[in-house]
Amino acid sequence: MINYRYVAQHALAIVLALSISGCLLDSEIDGSQNAGISLTITTPSNAPTMDTVDAGVSLAGTASSDIGISRVFWLNNRGGAGLANGTESWQIGNIALALGSNFITITAEDTLGAISNKSIMVNRESGQTGSTTLSWAAPTARTDGTPLSSLAGYRIYYGRMSGIYDFQINLSNPGILTYVVEDLMSGDWYFALAAYDSAGLESDYSNEVLRKIG
Repeated sequence: MINYRYVAQHALAIVLALSISGCLLDSEIDGSQNAGISLTITTPSNAPTMDTVDAGVSLAGTASSDIGISRVFWLNNRGGAGLANGTESWQIGNIALALGSNFITITAEDTLGAISNKSIMVNRESGQTGSTTLSWAAPTARTDGTPLSSLAGYRIYYGRMSGIYDFQINLSNPGILTYVVEDLMSGDWYFALAAYDSAGLESDYSNEVLRKIG
Protein backbone atom coordinates (compact mmCIF):
# COMPACT_ATOMS: atom_id res chain seq x y z
CA MET A 1 0.00 0.00 0.00
CA ILE A 2 1.43 3.38 -1.01
CA ASN A 3 1.80 5.89 1.78
CA TYR A 4 0.84 9.32 0.48
CA ARG A 5 1.91 11.21 3.57
CA TYR A 6 4.64 13.76 3.00
CA VAL A 7 8.24 13.52 3.95
CA ALA A 8 8.34 15.57 7.15
CA GLN A 9 10.71 18.49 6.86
CA HIS A 10 13.38 18.74 9.53
CA ALA A 11 14.23 22.37 8.89
CA LEU A 12 11.88 24.01 11.36
CA ALA A 13 14.02 26.57 13.12
CA ILE A 14 13.38 29.32 15.62
CA VAL A 15 14.62 32.82 14.90
CA LEU A 16 15.16 34.94 17.99
CA ALA A 17 12.36 37.41 18.65
CA LEU A 18 11.08 39.61 21.47
CA SER A 19 10.07 37.57 24.47
CA ILE A 20 8.62 38.38 27.87
CA SER A 21 5.86 36.87 30.01
CA GLY A 22 3.83 33.96 31.64
CA CYS A 23 4.04 30.31 32.75
CA LEU A 24 1.93 27.23 33.22
CA LEU A 25 2.22 23.99 35.14
CA ASP A 26 -0.36 21.48 36.25
CA SER A 27 0.14 19.47 39.41
CA GLU A 28 -1.70 18.41 42.52
CA ILE A 29 -0.80 16.43 45.59
CA ASP A 30 -3.58 15.49 47.94
CA GLY A 31 -1.87 13.49 50.66
CA SER A 32 -3.50 12.32 53.85
CA GLN A 33 -2.21 10.51 56.90
CA ASN A 34 -5.71 10.38 58.33
CA ALA A 35 -8.68 9.52 56.17
CA GLY A 36 -10.93 10.98 58.88
CA ILE A 37 -9.80 14.53 58.08
CA SER A 38 -11.59 16.39 55.29
CA LEU A 39 -9.77 19.36 53.76
CA THR A 40 -10.86 21.54 50.85
CA ILE A 41 -9.65 24.69 49.10
CA THR A 42 -12.63 26.71 47.89
CA THR A 43 -11.24 30.20 47.21
CA PRO A 44 -10.17 31.50 44.76
CA SER A 45 -10.46 28.14 43.00
CA ASN A 46 -11.04 24.49 43.85
CA ALA A 47 -9.05 23.46 40.76
CA PRO A 48 -5.52 22.04 41.22
CA THR A 49 -3.97 24.93 39.24
CA MET A 50 -4.64 28.60 38.65
CA ASP A 51 -2.93 31.46 36.79
CA THR A 52 -2.60 35.02 37.98
CA VAL A 53 -0.61 38.18 37.27
CA ASP A 54 -0.98 39.31 40.91
CA ALA A 55 1.98 39.38 43.30
CA GLY A 56 0.00 37.52 45.96
CA VAL A 57 -2.94 35.18 46.42
CA SER A 58 -5.46 34.68 49.22
CA LEU A 59 -6.81 31.20 49.91
CA ALA A 60 -9.76 29.93 51.93
CA GLY A 61 -11.45 26.62 52.55
CA THR A 62 -12.80 24.17 55.08
CA ALA A 63 -11.42 21.40 57.29
CA SER A 64 -13.22 18.91 59.48
CA SER A 65 -12.59 15.86 61.65
CA ASP A 66 -14.66 13.79 64.07
CA ILE A 67 -12.24 14.72 66.84
CA GLY A 68 -11.74 18.35 65.81
CA ILE A 69 -9.16 20.37 63.90
CA SER A 70 -6.41 22.00 65.97
CA ARG A 71 -4.76 24.09 63.26
CA VAL A 72 -4.40 24.73 59.52
CA PHE A 73 -1.07 25.90 58.10
CA TRP A 74 0.50 26.51 54.68
CA LEU A 75 3.83 26.26 52.85
CA ASN A 76 4.89 27.75 49.50
CA ASN A 77 7.76 25.87 47.82
CA ARG A 78 8.99 29.22 46.44
CA GLY A 79 9.26 30.65 49.95
CA GLY A 80 6.95 31.47 52.85
CA ALA A 81 4.92 29.55 55.41
CA GLY A 82 2.46 30.32 58.16
CA LEU A 83 -0.76 29.58 60.02
CA ALA A 84 -4.18 30.08 58.55
CA ASN A 85 -6.84 32.07 60.35
CA GLY A 86 -9.49 29.67 61.62
CA THR A 87 -9.74 25.88 61.51
CA GLU A 88 -13.04 24.40 60.31
CA SER A 89 -13.42 27.50 58.15
CA TRP A 90 -9.97 28.88 57.39
CA GLN A 91 -8.51 31.83 55.47
CA ILE A 92 -4.99 32.78 54.40
CA GLY A 93 -4.40 36.33 53.27
CA ASN A 94 -2.00 37.45 50.54
CA ILE A 95 0.57 34.67 50.13
CA ALA A 96 3.51 36.23 48.25
CA LEU A 97 4.08 34.68 44.81
CA ALA A 98 7.32 34.38 42.88
CA LEU A 99 7.19 34.62 39.09
CA GLY A 100 6.51 31.20 37.65
CA SER A 101 5.09 28.20 39.49
CA ASN A 102 4.25 28.37 43.19
CA PHE A 103 3.31 25.04 44.73
CA ILE A 104 1.30 25.87 47.85
CA THR A 105 0.44 23.08 50.30
CA ILE A 106 -2.30 23.48 52.91
CA THR A 107 -2.15 21.14 55.91
CA ALA A 108 -4.93 20.46 58.41
CA GLU A 109 -3.98 18.84 61.74
CA ASP A 110 -6.48 17.22 64.09
CA THR A 111 -6.35 17.23 67.89
CA LEU A 112 -4.36 13.97 67.95
CA GLY A 113 -1.69 15.24 65.55
CA ALA A 114 -2.81 13.45 62.38
CA ILE A 115 -2.64 15.56 59.23
CA SER A 116 -4.17 15.87 55.77
CA ASN A 117 -2.69 17.88 52.88
CA LYS A 118 -4.20 19.67 49.92
CA SER A 119 -2.12 21.51 47.32
CA ILE A 120 -2.67 24.05 44.58
CA MET A 121 -0.26 25.21 41.88
CA VAL A 122 -0.47 28.99 41.43
CA ASN A 123 1.30 30.22 38.32
CA ARG A 124 2.25 33.88 38.52
CA GLU A 125 2.62 35.39 35.07
CA SER A 126 4.23 38.72 34.30
CA GLY A 127 1.16 39.93 32.41
CA GLN A 128 3.25 40.60 29.31
CA THR A 129 3.56 38.54 26.18
CA GLY A 130 6.28 37.70 23.70
CA SER A 131 6.57 36.29 20.21
CA THR A 132 8.76 33.91 18.27
CA THR A 133 9.48 33.45 14.56
CA LEU A 134 9.36 30.02 12.93
CA SER A 135 10.88 29.23 9.54
CA TRP A 136 11.00 26.04 7.49
CA ALA A 137 11.70 24.52 4.08
CA ALA A 138 8.86 23.41 1.81
CA PRO A 139 8.54 19.64 1.22
CA THR A 140 9.10 18.50 -2.37
CA ALA A 141 8.28 14.77 -2.26
CA ARG A 142 5.95 12.26 -0.66
CA THR A 143 7.18 9.44 1.56
CA ASP A 144 7.13 7.04 -1.42
CA GLY A 145 9.51 9.34 -3.28
CA THR A 146 7.02 10.69 -5.83
CA PRO A 147 7.08 14.45 -6.44
CA LEU A 148 4.75 16.59 -4.38
CA SER A 149 2.85 18.86 -6.77
CA SER A 150 -0.28 19.68 -4.76
CA LEU A 151 1.08 21.27 -1.59
CA ALA A 152 -1.74 23.36 -0.12
CA GLY A 153 -0.42 24.71 3.15
CA TYR A 154 0.94 24.13 6.63
CA ARG A 155 -0.27 23.77 10.18
CA ILE A 156 1.76 25.01 13.12
CA TYR A 157 1.14 22.99 16.28
CA TYR A 158 2.29 24.31 19.64
CA GLY A 159 1.77 23.96 23.38
CA ARG A 160 3.34 24.18 26.82
CA MET A 161 4.44 20.54 27.04
CA SER A 162 6.60 18.47 24.71
CA GLY A 163 4.47 16.45 22.30
CA ILE A 164 1.20 17.96 23.56
CA TYR A 165 -0.02 20.70 21.24
CA ASP A 166 -3.09 22.54 22.51
CA PHE A 167 -2.89 25.28 19.88
CA GLN A 168 -2.92 25.25 16.10
CA ILE A 169 -2.40 27.81 13.33
CA ASN A 170 -3.50 26.98 9.79
CA LEU A 171 -1.58 28.55 6.90
CA SER A 172 -3.43 27.92 3.64
CA ASN A 173 -0.73 29.53 1.50
CA PRO A 174 2.05 27.03 0.61
CA GLY A 175 4.33 29.93 -0.29
CA ILE A 176 4.60 30.99 3.35
CA LEU A 177 7.88 29.71 4.79
CA THR A 178 8.11 31.86 7.91
CA TYR A 179 5.56 32.88 10.52
CA VAL A 180 5.56 34.96 13.72
CA VAL A 181 3.59 33.39 16.59
CA GLU A 182 2.49 36.17 18.94
CA ASP A 183 0.86 36.59 22.37
CA LEU A 184 2.93 33.86 24.02
CA MET A 185 2.99 34.01 27.81
CA SER A 186 6.36 33.44 29.47
CA GLY A 187 7.70 29.94 29.94
CA ASP A 188 8.50 27.04 27.63
CA TRP A 189 6.67 26.62 24.31
CA TYR A 190 7.05 23.61 22.02
CA PHE A 191 6.45 23.86 18.26
CA ALA A 192 6.07 21.39 15.40
CA LEU A 193 5.03 21.83 11.77
CA ALA A 194 3.00 19.68 9.38
CA ALA A 195 2.30 20.16 5.66
CA TYR A 196 -0.91 19.17 3.87
CA ASP A 197 -1.99 18.77 0.24
CA SER A 198 -5.09 19.83 -1.70
CA ALA A 199 -6.80 16.54 -0.78
CA GLY A 200 -6.31 17.24 2.92
CA LEU A 201 -3.62 14.60 3.50
CA GLU A 202 -1.25 15.78 6.22
CA SER A 203 2.40 14.94 6.83
CA ASP A 204 3.89 13.70 10.05
CA TYR A 205 5.13 16.38 12.42
CA SER A 206 8.48 17.99 11.76
CA ASN A 207 11.13 17.93 14.43
CA GLU A 208 9.96 19.65 17.62
CA VAL A 209 11.60 22.89 18.70
CA LEU A 210 11.57 24.54 22.11
CA ARG A 211 11.31 28.29 22.63
CA LYS A 212 11.72 29.89 26.06
CA ILE A 213 9.69 33.06 26.48
CA GLY A 214 10.57 35.54 29.19
